[in-house]
Order: sequence, then C-alpha cells, then structure tokens
Amino acid sequence: MKLAPPAQKPVTPRLIITSIVAASALMLSGCGGSSSSDGHDHTEIETAGRLAIYDSTGSQIKVMDLDDGSILEQFPLDGEAPRLYRSPNARYGVVIQRGDDLVSFVDSGLYTEDHGDHMHDYAETPSMLSLTLNDHRPTHYSLGEEYGVVFYDGAASAANAKVTVFSDHSLESNSEVASLGRDNNMHGVAKMVGDRLFVTRRDSSITDTTLPAEVERYQLDGGSFTHEHLYAEQCPRLHGAAANHHALAFGCSDGVLVIDLEDDAFPAEKLDNPPTLIDGSRIGTLVAHHDVDALVGIAGNQLFVINPEDAEPYLELTLGEGVTRIAQGFDGHGETFYVFGNDGKLRLFDPADGWLLAATLEVMEPLAEGDQVAFTESASEDRLFALTPDGQSIIEIDTHEREVLRTIALDFQAASLVWLGLMDDHDHDHAH
Repeated sequence: MKLAPPAQKPVTPRLIITSIVAASALMLSGCGGSSSSDGHDHTEIETAGRLAIYDSTGSQIKVMDLDDGSILEQFPLDGEAPRLYRSPNARYGVVIQRGDDLVSFVDSGLYTEDHGDHMHDYAETPSMLSLTLNDHRPTHYSLGEEYGVVFYDGAASAANAKVTVFSDHSLESNSEVASLGRDNNMHGVAKMVGDRLFVTRRDSSITDTTLPAEVERYQLDGGSFTHEHLYAEQCPRLHGAAANHHALAFGCSDGVLVIDLEDDAFPAEKLDNPPTLIDGSRIGTLVAHHDVDALVGIAGNQLFVINPEDAEPYLELTLGEGVTRIAQGFDGHGETFYVFGNDGKLRLFDPADGWLLAATLEVMEPLAEGDQVAFTESASEDRLFALTPDGQSIIEIDTHEREVLRTIALDFQAASLVWLGLMDDHDHDHAH
C-alpha cells in the first residue's frame, strides 16, 4: 500500500524529532540529573516516547525510539499475533494472545518515580517482564486511571470467566493487584473506577448466548474484592463499556446502561436506543476519555455522541456517503475524536466545539477489501500513529495542528503497535 500522492492534496510532512541526551547518559539509577533553580536535583527527559510493535514476519515484539527511529530491543514471541495495549501509566505494553490463553508485558524503559520533593524521569533499556497471566481466553482489556483490567471469557467446557486487575505499581514487582472469578463463562467486560469494580454477570438461565445481561459492583479491599451491589436494571446482550470522569456506560441490545459515578450510591439509568439507529443494529462499542463529558457509542457505521444528562442524549456524527468506519478514538488529551474511514481519510471532530468536524486529512490511499490498519495515540503529545495496511510504514499525525508530520519506513512487516512513554496528567480510555 503506497501513500496517497501529494497531488491529491498537498501536504508537506515535517520530521519532528525531540533532541535528548546520549543514551548512555539516560541509563540512570538515581537522582542527580540537571540542576534547577528551586534547590532540588531534577531529571526531566524530553522524549516523544516509544512504540512497541509486533513484527509478524520475525514473530517479535520490537521497541522503537520515536526520537530517532531506532529499534532499541526486540523480544521473540511464540504463538498467535497479539493485540497490544498500554498500562495505565504507559510504562508497560500489555500483550494479549487470546488463542494462547496468555497475557504478557513489555517494559518500555520509560517511567517516572516520585522522589518526595521532586519527580524523576528514567529512560532505560526495554525488557520483557517475567510475569505472565495464563487464564482461559483473555478477550477484553479496559484501561483506567490507575488500573488495567483483563476479562477472560472462559468456555463452557473449560473454565469460568475471570477478571484480573493490575497497575503499573504492581507490575514493577511482577505481580497483579487482585482477581475475581465468575460463576460461568461469558463474553463479558469489567471496568475499574477508583476502588470499585463494575463487572458483568450472566445468569445461568441465559443459554442462547454467552453475552451477559447484568452488572455487579465490587469494592477492592487490599488484594480481594467485596461484593456491594447487583444492579436491577437489565442490559440484554451486553457488549462494550467505557467510562469518563462522571459516567460509566454499557452497550445493550435495547439501549445503553449508564451508571452515575459522581453519586456515592452509583445509581444506574437506562437510555433507549437512538431514534435514528438503523433497524437491526445496536450500540456494541463505546469510547470515552476521562476529560470529555460525553461518550461515543458505535453501531456499525453509525457513531452517536452520548450525553446522559441531556433530554435528547444522542448526537449522530456523519462520515459521508459510502464511507466505512475502520478505526476511531480520542487523542491523548481528549481534544480530538478521530474516525478513520476506508477512503483513507482521517476525520477529526472537536468535542469542545459541539463535535464539529474540524478537519479531514488524506492519510493514505483508499483501502482495498480486507485491508487492516492500526492506530495508537500518544499520551504525552497530540499525536496519532497509523500503521499502513502493508505493515511497512507508520504515519505520524499531529491532531492539534491537524496535519501529517512524517512517515516512518519499517524494514520489517508490522501487524500492531502501541505507544508507551512518559505521560502528562491526562488519561485516555480506549474503546471496547
């Protein structure tokens, strides 16, 4: 797959590389970096971060330094091609191989420690953790401010569903925070919000589907969960969940179940399906960002902005006639909601301006049937990284300036990628 020629829409890519000190100087083991005027020793590293990339030809996880494009380390990975996510603080890559019943972790080497009177940044050599999670069918991963959650579907003849929770802090010691078993198998989901776990429940009387229809709430206490509440509000064929700072939403076949996170009682309400929803469709994917008031519900090629506090809670976003949605999400700061279509164009919506379509960028040529792309967002800059269908190039996009910055050519065939590095104070909740 080649990039769209400039003649279609003139774009002048800019190579932006943040200068950093020599790698040997970044292999830090203590304080004492650059001095500052406040009397403390600080080490602050200016870096665009790193990408963990799956090399499908070599069956390896490779870690790329975005500042110079070099491959810092590579790790062999047996089994199927993984899905890649980031840990809550973006230090670790979460490597999920569902068919192999395996979750593993790669340490990017970029992290920050609180030294009491100052924060200290580190840039070290990437590594693979010895910790692996080995439960049946790890299927859904959800990202929160402090915790990452893996939901294992299980199987009727093999194992019940299960939830495992970890944090960057627990991963530092090669451990999980806590786990919770379910009563049966299900294609479910779980979200951690503060110290509360919201997790799906499938009643044993439901036999025509593995999709659950109920939500339970637990409280995390040390290394275990205490049951608090089973919600009476039903959510048939539940699929998809996302949370921002004040609401948690689950997709149901007949609408959206919304839980109020600002009320200490965490009450729930049920929204009917959008009036413009295509017959036979349902919202099955939800996307949210901690700092954005509304959520986005996805039903096929229809995208609905959901604001539960409005009398008319749905606003439909349009992509254009004949455009198929391929990928979507928020940028790291929540200032842009992006949707990539099969026409090779990236649409940038502005949540702060009534979800106006602010720009449409020609990123690559139109996709052929069966083509796949992968996107990942920086959590420190307004950047997106798009992997082209041939797996040979990564395109960097500035969502603030709304332009293509550069193309990074690869000498291997990539199949997935995730950004890792030093975060700012913002949080991003991935689609599920």
